[in-house]
Amino acid sequence: MTNTKMTMNYELITPEIASDLLENNDVNRKISHGAVTAYMSDMLAGNWDENTGASISLDESGRLRDGQHRLTAIVNAGVSLHMWVCRCVSEDGIYDNNRKRSTSDQITIMRSDFEPVYRNTRYVSIARVLIAHTDRRPVTAKEIIDFTDKNKDTLDGFFLNIPQGTVPKISLAVVHLALFMAYMAGVQIEDIMQFYEVLCTGMGNGPEDYPIIAYRNYLKDNSAPPTTLPEIGRCQYSLKKYLTKSCTKRTIAPKDLIFQWPEF
Repeated sequence: MTNTKMTMNYELITPEIASDLLENNDVNRKISHGAVTAYMSDMLAGNWDENTGASISLDESGRLRDGQHRLTAIVNAGVSLHMWVCRCVSEDGIYDNNRKRSTSDQITIMRSDFEPVYRNTRYVSIARVLIAHTDRRPVTAKEIIDFTDKNKDTLDGFFLNIPQGTVPKISLAVVHLALFMAYMAGVQIEDIMQFYEVLCTGMGNGPEDYPIIAYRNYLKDNSAPPTTLPEIGRCQYSLKKYLTKSCTKRTIAPKDLIFQWPEF
């Protein structure tokens, strides 16, 4: 058995204690303010899980080796939380060298009962925008889980019906988001599915499918568009023209969204 001076205790970390621990923090990477904000959001909402086993690590010289984001969030949020504190860890060890879990990974671990569509990165991107589209703040995995649980009956009507395969440059989060907004505005899921099938396959039945082919060509000719208002509007414009049987062969980004943000 390897000899070690390392100890571990389950301790209440107050903002004052967290501040003291952060004073000896000269060996960590640059802090991510987005991560701190996300942690604060969970802490203030009462969603922080104190039983994950993740520890605050201090080396033999008392320097903070792991936990700066959690401690900073405690200071900024002004809350007290129980955490494992591991002291006298190796001064020569390599810390934070593993692959970071994505939000999708976290949701899969926390809610394995969710259908796959609610655990993939595309849905995570959509949920983030739906939850915080007005201020684009960081959104945590717990917030996405709570949002999905609360609105699942509504979400199922779209996400469990729309095909979930991946078509390069076509089956993007912005496309699914724009179509979901149309669904929430009253467009029938059958019409959306027909639109999406032509968009993915490129196989139309006649001039009424021209707006879809025009939008497909736009997606194919450009890098993956982000979930911004112009790109959401561009997809919605194509859908509107398809629904009104317009034979337009062009696609534009309208000044205003055609199908507005849904209310939950």
